[in-house]
Amino acid sequence: MSGRLNNDTMIIKAKRTNHGETTARRIHVEKDIKLEELEYKIRERFDISYDKGVELFYVDEDNDRVVVTFEDELTLALGSNKVPVFEIVVKPRVIDSEYTYPQVPRGKPGDCVEILVESQFLTLANAMRDDTKAWGTYAYTNDSDIVKVLAHSEKIDLPENPPPFNAIITLRLLPGNLKYIGSTSQGITTLNYGPYDSSYIIESVRTVPIHEKAYFDSNDI
Repeated sequence: MSGRLNNDTMIIKAKRTNHGETTARRIHVEKDIKLEELEYKIRERFDISYDKGVELFYVDEDNDRVVVTFEDELTLALGSNKVPVFEIVVKPRVIDSEYTYPQVPRGKPGDCVEILVESQFLTLANAMRDDTKAWGTYAYTNDSDIVKVLAHSEKIDLPENPPPFNAIITLRLLPGNLKYIGSTSQGITTLNYGPYDSSYIIESVRTVPIHEKAYFDSNDI
């Protein structure tokens, strides 16, 4: 019968509080669901995009919120005799990792990373090099060259000569796409590609005078 559960499936309840209003939904899941899959399902039900970091909690019998970050914690929560209740909380932006160009950023979807691009690379000639590539528009493949993307996305006007500052680029890592559509902007052409397993978008660009050592006390562009 349609909608009837079998031995491999179960019902959970998920909650989210947004602007003081709590919404709850019942979700049909596999009993052996993995943590990443559960997070995806709950994000989908509450329309929480991957540019937002989240925390997942299990609400236990004492109405305490128990953080769920490992598979064994999820297994214990799903083993409850009652309908398991989970709560998803959107986190404020946190910098998960820091890199220096030309390192390629790594992480999981939703992570926020920062990349230091030194002055010597912040030129139009460097962005237009034939040996660097970028794929996509707005959302780019994770291995797209950062300087080329900077120019293409119009986040910064690159000069002909190295400027008197370095730049700190804040990226939000996203899931991969089935297709990336290239385009031409600011004289930079990005390419079509797909599928690919990870993406990023540029959230912000900050500049730091070259002599400054405190890179994170800087100005947004």
